[in-house]
Amino acid sequence: MIEIRHKKTGEVLKQVEAASLSGQFLEGSKLIGANLAGLDLRGVDLQRADLREADLSKANLTGANLYGAYLQGTEFIEANLSKCDLTDCYAKGTSFHRANLSGSTMRYIRMSEADCSYANFSGCDISMAELGADFSHANFSNADLRGSKLAGSVFDKAVLFGANLSDAKLTGADMREAKTEGAITSRGQFLGKRTVAGFKTKEPRPWWQFWTS
Repeated sequence: MIEIRHKKTGEVLKQVEAASLSGQFLEGSKLIGANLAGLDLRGVDLQRADLREADLSKANLTGANLYGAYLQGTEFIEANLSKCDLTDCYAKGTSFHRANLSGSTMRYIRMSEADCSYANFSGCDISMAELGADFSHANFSNADLRGSKLAGSVFDKAVLFGANLSDAKLTGADMREAKTEGAITSRGQFLGKRTVAGFKTKEPRPWWQFWTS
């Protein structure tokens, strides 16, 4: 028996008749404020789960299904979300700081006021998404960002080697310190070394100020 408890009150939010949560079916579960930090959640089904304010820091969610999950204020700090399905999630104020999301599917995700600094998005499908986040030092190598809206995002020293930005909406994104060798721009052009031609950026401001204006 596993008891999932609230991270502050200790209240039992859900009981699971199993020795591990790995591979468990938790679709639609109400896990607001849950303490899932450091747990083995490989392959868990959390489709449409309510994970607002939950703590999943350092959890192993490799291959987990989070399709349509409610992730407002959720913490995935240093978590492993490689090959996860995060399609159509709502992720306002979510922290993916230093998380590994390599190979994940994040199509149509709505992300704002999020901390994605130092995260690994290499090989991710983040197409048609709405992204407003601090992506400082993040890795987007070979990521698919086609058709995504990036207004309000900061890519300070982010790596976008080979990323596909075709049809992405870049106006209002700060891309000037991004490393873009081999990336495809919104105009379908390949970028050369240290080139950011075709990107339109705002005046420099701290990333968090993009949501206070």
